[in-house]
Amino acid sequence: MSDERYDLVKVDKYFAKGAQRSRSYSVGKAVKMRKGGYMLFVPDGIAVSGRVLMVPERTTLNEIDLIEAYECAADELGA
Repeated sequence: MSDERYDLVKVDKYFAKGAQRSRSYSVGKAVKMRKGGYMLFVPDGIAVSGRVLMVPERTTLNEIDLIEAYECAADELGA
């Protein structure tokens, strides 16, 4: 395995008091494999659907940065 480690983050959008808001939470970890690809670690009992953001572990990104990265990835994929 490689030294590259990532956090798997799920971002949910919701409405509160008439404004759209979002919250993010960790759903697992990932590591880059030497021969290509990634190994994902999602704990037992966690059900994940939709889009999941993979960001470098120990990132200094705050919630707003994570949301912007999530939206940029969605735009690039045309989703």
